Amino acid sequence: MLKLIPAVLIVILSLTGCVTDNQGSNRWSVPQRVDLHTRLGVAYLQQGRLAAAQEELEFALTLGPDDSSAHHAMALLKLQLGHAALAREHYERAIVADPGNYLVRNDFGSHLCALGLHLEGIDQLTIAVNDPFNSSRHISHYRIGVCMNLSGRLEKAYEHLAEALRAQPASGPVLYEAAAVSFRLGRHLSARGFLERYFEQGNPTPDSLLLAVNNERELGSDSLVQHYAYQLRMSYPDSPQAAEAKQLVSGAQGG
Repeated sequence: MLKLIPAVLIVILSLTGCVTDNQGSNRWSVPQRVDLHTRLGVAYLQQGRLAAAQEELEFALTLGPDDSSAHHAMALLKLQLGHAALAREHYERAIVADPGNYLVRNDFGSHLCALGLHLEGIDQLTIAVNDPFNSSRHISHYRIGVCMNLSGRLEKAYEHLAEALRAQPASGPVLYEAAAVSFRLGRHLSARGFLERYFEQGNPTPDSLLLAVNNERELGSDSLVQHYAYQLRMSYPDSPQAAEAKQLVSGAQGG
């Protein structure tokens, strides 16, 4: 028997318990069925069961060809399958179907930024962050910050990341991005502060440890350079970041 995650089990139990009444008549409207199959598709996608996810989402779109959430989910699936052009098509159809779907704009904007289409991505994310019904505006601010960092608009990136941190002061991804932007701006004490707060979350990444090595070099703290380089070497010995840190430390000692 296939193992189902709890979300899938809940949906299936709801389906078997509610599809028919005592007389066996169908009690589900078309929008409810579209929502059900979309949710199943997303759950399968989260499990990595891409074929099952595609089957559910294709059926959802057959029932509701203009459903924004179904197109959004299909866009995420197409990205998993490596079909960027098809993903964009589904993102765009999701927005046409519901221009107020800020969740789609968040994901679409980030996708465009990752492709190097920074202006287009920031446009989508700006619409999301200005949406008065956006209940997770901090996510939009964070993603704008990431995109602006990628495009070199560092001061604006910092402003948006600061907004995200006001809402989520302990968010690891936001703290790391704020540290990276601060480093690029030459604000090394601020970068240190953000990184220290980030490391309090546990499980530092190779990139964050390498950033700490570089930042402490700029601050002239040899002991902290050695500390972070050692931590990087012990935690991720085969990573390119560890190799780079080794070269940095060796170069500094040789100089």
